[in-house]
Order: sequence, then structure tokens, then C-alpha cells
Amino acid sequence: MKVFSNLVLRKIYTTLFLILFVSCCSFAQSFTASSSGSKVGLSEQFQVTFTFSGEEINGMKSFKAPNFKDFMPLSGPNQSTNMTIINGAVSASRSFTYILQPRQLGKFTIGSATVDYKGKTFQSNPIHIEVVKGGAQQSQQGGGAKGKNPKSDNVSQKEIGENLFIRASADRQQVLKGEQINVTYKLYTRLNIASLQVSKLPSYPGFWAEENEIIQNINFTNETVNGKQYKVATLKKVALFPTETGQLSVTPFELKIPVYVQKKSRSNNPFDDFFNDPFSNRPEVVDYTAISNTIKVNVQGLPQSNASSSFTGAVGDFSMKVEVDKKSVKTNEPIKLKIKISGTGNIKLITLPEFDIPAGFEKYDPKTSDDLTHGAKIGGSKTAEYLLIPRFAGKKEIPPVKFTFYNTAKRQYQTITSEGFTIDVAQGEGGSGSSGGEVQMLNDDIQYIKTNAGDIKENGSFAFESFWFWLLCIIPLAGFIWLLIFRKREDKLSSNMQLLRYQKAQKMAKKRLKTAGKYLASKNEEKFYAELSNALFGYLENKLGIAKAEFTLENALEELKNRNVPDELVEALMTTARKCEFIRFAPSNGDENPMQSMYDESVRIIIDIEKSLA
Repeated sequence: MKVFSNLVLRKIYTTLFLILFVSCCSFAQSFTASSSGSKVGLSEQFQVTFTFSGEEINGMKSFKAPNFKDFMPLSGPNQSTNMTIINGAVSASRSFTYILQPRQLGKFTIGSATVDYKGKTFQSNPIHIEVVKGGAQQSQQGGGAKGKNPKSDNVSQKEIGENLFIRASADRQQVLKGEQINVTYKLYTRLNIASLQVSKLPSYPGFWAEENEIIQNINFTNETVNGKQYKVATLKKVALFPTETGQLSVTPFELKIPVYVQKKSRSNNPFDDFFNDPFSNRPEVVDYTAISNTIKVNVQGLPQSNASSSFTGAVGDFSMKVEVDKKSVKTNEPIKLKIKISGTGNIKLITLPEFDIPAGFEKYDPKTSDDLTHGAKIGGSKTAEYLLIPRFAGKKEIPPVKFTFYNTAKRQYQTITSEGFTIDVAQGEGGSGSSGGEVQMLNDDIQYIKTNAGDIKENGSFAFESFWFWLLCIIPLAGFIWLLIFRKREDKLSSNMQLLRYQKAQKMAKKRLKTAGKYLASKNEEKFYAELSNALFGYLENKLGIAKAEFTLENALEELKNRNVPDELVEALMTTARKCEFIRFAPSNGDENPMQSMYDESVRIIIDIEKSLA
């Protein structure tokens, strides 16, 4: 009886062992998709992972991602491979991870990815994502307040901050009003990071700002800071010219940076580290907001002593060229006088010098233009072209033009004086003036008046018999009829105010984005996004009445909210403007479709703002 029970127990153990062995050794291939959350905020990033797993993955090839048409890929595919050995049985998996950001609000489906394995095609499951307004992803991860960094169980924010930060530096912090300051923003990291996203641009109240080097791509170099080796990249270089005195501040630059951190073992078993396979620790992504330091600058006023009356606020090092296009003219013929200021300094803030004109000349408002050059020092030229018209004959003297600026290298005021010009004005036909200013009298001041009409006779035909008479009668009549038709159309259009506003807004949007449309047609991505950004910012400056030196995106968004523009439209404007301004942080593959969608979205935003503010 005992022998029988032992045989039964042996069979049971053998069966259980075979079942366990087969289950451990047989791993069917699978291909699945997962996301870090099913509900995300419009301005948030989230992670999508496609994982192929099985007993061996060497035969896997030809991974094809789905179309992320409703999302903007910021990073990926980032590949990782995991292997596990249990009782001699090997299982493995390979993952393809993307970091995405939504383009608009709504519910969307990310389609299936495909992969080939030994002649068989595997297809992943689709993923459903709901994009909502606000910070949905942050609330899902722990209900943190808006603007706070999400926490991770594996790494603290302090640890990340010690190894990842932005440093803003200025080449000087004690300057005179109008003197150039160079500010540089650098990213320091010892961590594995993904594509950057701008959270908040720095603002420069009290300064005229101009980028002195436009950085298209981020390139890292090695640098040692306090004995630690960092990868360092220059994010932004800007030249600032103070327009006010006192202590001025440059607000911080904020970046939202996805950081890859290795998962830490939560077990206290000392043997876990021995058996831990480094390939099995898949990194997780933690969003970290890096904030630069605030720069304070002490600005002093220019010295008042030795300041000439011709000083107009120019600070730097300049030269001046004054010329006229001709020195011999007839009365009522125009003369062009051109003043060109060239050099380095606050070119855009310069007021061109005034000059006197001879008696009998008329001077019209000038046509001005700026031509800037970027580099270590901002320079270029400012040109004004005046139209002068002499009304009387004679030799006329245009006195020399004086231009005074404060030379920052010599620390003193410097005055440049041009040559004067002698203009020989001859009497033209039909002129109203004369060389001596005298009025010539008629030979006879009283003419004889005829008292009879004996020699008067008919000269030609009656006026109404002329072709021109009838033509001149028909033209006003036709014009009146056209005016009635036009007026009727305008009245009909005015009755539909919504259509009228839409047409006006559409016309303004197309005018603003005309140049960007040309770059879109030529597929010039760099100039397209730059022009698109300029069009949006220029539109907001003009529409909201914000001075260029005081304009920031945050100020514009706040002003739109104060004018009761819908939050959805403000959110869309913020997202589009930041994508345009910082497309270099996530360069695309040159595809035309994202450019076209950005262009269409910008047109829509300007039209909707026009309708909201009408």
C-alpha cells in the first residue's frame, strides 16, 4: 500500500514538473502597444511603447510605426532590449518608445504598428487617447499642482537638479544706457534626456533685445564644472540694449525636459543585485522642468557733460554718409538726399539727425530702412531718404549734417559732420518763382474793351454734337450704376456680419502669412517657421498695441484673456507660437505635411482672434 502511494505521488510530481517546464520553456511571440496614460493635457508629453516579446527575437525585423498624424513626435523610436532566464528558459523582448505631444483637443486613436518575424507579420493593438485642456497627465500621476514637476519613486527632483540645469550668464552686469550686453543660455546635463520643450521664454523688460546668433540645432560638448564632467549645449544667445536706467532683471528661461532614469530595485534582498540583469531594467521617463537663474543688470545714465544738442541717443561706434543724387536741377524737379548711419550699437533705437534746408525748398517725410547684422556685436545700418523740391531758381546751400553718438570704446561723445552741398537751381517751365524775386508788370495795365460784335462769327459745331460730349455724359452714368450695384452688394454683405468679419479676417491672415506661404511652396523649412513666427508675433503686437521692446508671448496671451478671447483659442495660439519659435529643438524630417498643417493652423488662429475681438 505504501509502495502504491509512492508511485502515485511520483507521477503527480512528474506531471507538475512537465507542466512547469513546458510553461517556462514555451513563450509564444506577441506584439503589444501601451501608453503612459489614456488621458493627457494639450501641452503635455506622453509615452507610447511598442513591445515585441517571445522566446527569441533575433528573427524580428521591419518595424513600422503607425501614423502619428494627430500628435507631434518629440523623440523616438528609442529602442531597448530585455532578456530573462528562468530555469534555463530564455525569454526576450524588444521595445520601441516614442514621446509624443498632442496637436489639438479631442479623442484620437493611434493605429497599429507592424513588425515581421520569420516571414509572419505581427500587428499591435490600437491605442485610444483623449486630449483634454489643462494638466490631465499630472493629475493622473499624483494630483500635483499645475506647474510642478511630476515625482518618481526611483529618483528625486533634487537628484535630477544636481545633474541637469540651465545657466544664464551675461558678459557684463554694469553698463550704460544703450550699451550692449550679451546673454547666453546653456544647458548642462549628466543624464540621458529626450527632446526639449520650451515652457516659458525669457522676457526683457526695459531692454531692446536682438538674437545675435540664431541656433538651429543643439550640439553638445564636454565641460568640467566643480570637478564634474557635463555635456553642455548652448540654447540661446541674445544681445540686450537697456532703454531705462536702474536695476533691470532678465526673467528665467524654462524648459520641460524628459529625463530617462533607470528603475531601482525595491527589494531589500541583498541577492537581488547579484541576480539582477541590467537588460531587464527598462528606463522610465520623468518630466523635469529646468529653470535658469535670473540675471540682474545695473544700468547707469549717460554723462550729461559735453553732450551736444545733436545727440539723439545713439550708443556704440558709428560712421555717417550723406549724399545727394544731383546738384543741378530745375525748379519743381525733385532731389534725393540720403543719410546712412553705419556701425555697431543700438541701430534700431537711433533717431536720425535733423538738417536745415534752404529757403524755397520743400522737404517731405523720409523713407527709412534698417539693415541689421548679427554676431558678437549687433551692427548694421539705418538709412533715410528725403525728397527735396526747389520752388525758386538760384544757387542754394544745404548746410552740413551733424550726428553725435556716445562712443562706448572711448567713453566720450563724438560728433561727425558731413560736407555741405551747393545746389544750382535753374528756372523750369511753368515755374512759379524767378531768380530775383521780382514780379514783372504787364505792358498795359488796362486793356481796350470792344463795344460792338461786328467781327464775331460762329467757330465750329455745338458741344452736344461732339462724340466727347456724349462720352463724358455716359461715363458718370455708368459710374453711378456701378456704385449702386457695389452699394447693394455691400449692404447685403453687411447684413451678414459674421460673413463680413470672416472675409476681413481671412484677408488679414493671408496678408500676414503671404511670405510664409512662399517658403512653404519652396519647402524651405528654416525660413518658413521663422516667417510664420514673425507673422504671429507681429500680428499680436499690432492688434494688441504692445510695443516691440515690451512684447512677450506671455503678455500677449494675458491681454487676449483680458479681452475675453476663448481659452481654447489662447491655448492653441500658445502651442502654435511655441512650436514655430522653437522648432529647432525638435527638427522635423523635412516633410511638407507638418509645415502645411502649421500654416493652416496659424491662418485659423488669426481668423478666430479677429472674429473674437471684432
